[in-house]
Amino acid sequence: MARAWRCVAVAACATLFIGLVRMVSSAPELVAGQGAGCDGSRTPVSFTGDGQSLAVPASVVPCLSTTGFGGAETRVVVTTDGTVVYEPAIITPGLAGTGYLAGVPGPHLSTQVSPGGLAVSHDQAGTWNFVEPAGQTWVPQDDQLYADRTTGWLYYYALSPDPVPQAGTPLQDQLPAGYAQLMASPDDGRSWYHSALPGYLESENPRFTAARAPDRQQGPTSYAASPDVVYWCGNNALFTWAANEAVAGVAGVQPAPSYRACYRSLNGGVSWSFASILFSTPLPQHSACGTAGENFNAGDANYPQGAPDGSLYVLVSCGNSTYLARSTDEAASFPILTNTNGSLRRAPANGELRVDPIGNLYLVAQAGDALDLWTSTDQGRTWQGPSDMTVPGSKNISEWAMAEAGRGEVEVSYLADTSAGTGLDGFASVTRDALATAPAFIGTTLDDPSVPVYAGTPAEARDDFVGADIGPDGTPWASFFGSCSATDTDPGCAGQSGNPEANKSFIGHLTGLGPVP
Repeated sequence: MARAWRCVAVAACATLFIGLVRMVSSAPELVAGQGAGCDGSRTPVSFTGDGQSLAVPASVVPCLSTTGFGGAETRVVVTTDGTVVYEPAIITPGLAGTGYLAGVPGPHLSTQVSPGGLAVSHDQAGTWNFVEPAGQTWVPQDDQLYADRTTGWLYYYALSPDPVPQAGTPLQDQLPAGYAQLMASPDDGRSWYHSALPGYLESENPRFTAARAPDRQQGPTSYAASPDVVYWCGNNALFTWAANEAVAGVAGVQPAPSYRACYRSLNGGVSWSFASILFSTPLPQHSACGTAGENFNAGDANYPQGAPDGSLYVLVSCGNSTYLARSTDEAASFPILTNTNGSLRRAPANGELRVDPIGNLYLVAQAGDALDLWTSTDQGRTWQGPSDMTVPGSKNISEWAMAEAGRGEVEVSYLADTSAGTGLDGFASVTRDALATAPAFIGTTLDDPSVPVYAGTPAEARDDFVGADIGPDGTPWASFFGSCSATDTDPGCAGQSGNPEANKSFIGHLTGLGPVP
């Protein structure tokens, strides 16, 4: 059965094409944010992984502002030159905010099919441009961003064009929910390459990564375009996963076949080719999983991560076990690593995995109200941890993300409740010595807890996914979606009074950490 799926993917791969390269000016062209939003009256806390308090440098200040566009499930990346890119930036033209019949009178309420693009800032979140990747707007839910720090390229995945049709890409590639829309920009969003991979029905939460070509592998075909091999992996169908969740535990009902496939690009993301099936159900790709498929769904983080030697690490979850696998053949296979005694190499938990420029591994996993950091300096043979990265007192973690940069700098951003059930605050916590025996963390709420980014009772976010990234200068960034109030004056909330789908786009960072060690 896995072989049949593989043939379908190969056939789809043959239809790939290079999309147009184009920059679209924003409308509005430039949106003023609310300054950097830094608040020196709120002091971050410093602590160890077991909750002991430490002294905080007086220079560290939390900052939070908005992009001025509507928001939803969010990602943030910082490119090589310090450009901050926030996804999504939602606009609400047309009937009920859908983007259809632009210019019609009446309320333009935000919906899950409102058109969106990217918000881009070149001045540390002071002002924001609206960018239409590949010359059009997209569904602003379940998308993905990635910045390759080696090459400076920016990568964007979107569910579907919104609305349809648009002039930005060929009409045959605009079938709603029918393609994985992959875009690549070599210049911070000014121009774009676009590819549409058929056979992907609303693939939720896919991921990119990049690494140099492994020794003796093909490597990039155009070194001038990008010296890295770029990878994209995604589930074939969101709807298949919804069906599987619905029948889980129902006697006599088998899950629908589905898989997570990986593609590679040898020219910086201009075009893509099929590499392998990473996971599948009901039959697995890894024999260690026995007769049951690997654990994967629309929300897990088990996607390949590029290493400095060109290999790719990935967590493989089966039942109650999590293994560490590694590809040395440009994602053609992902065998589980073995130890010297022949046993399979396990990870201490299932969560978000990262690899630094010298091959150290960093893993963050949620355990109740803790976000535990684990590290390994020997390719996962042994692990140090756990160290809880959450700010003491935060509870009821709703959504979280992690980022790693350099050698030992790790950040988590998360939504959690410190407001007695009245809402969710946006947190950022960072360490610059993750490989130390007892790492020290600095963290805080980026918002004023008396005015949480997400208001409501119960304090539970209605969307998935927040964002985290660490800039080249070591600044930790965090992105959140937040609720609009009936009297909100933020431009992203204009005309949204009483609309339950209305969200603001919050962007925060910690300033004053000093140069990267």
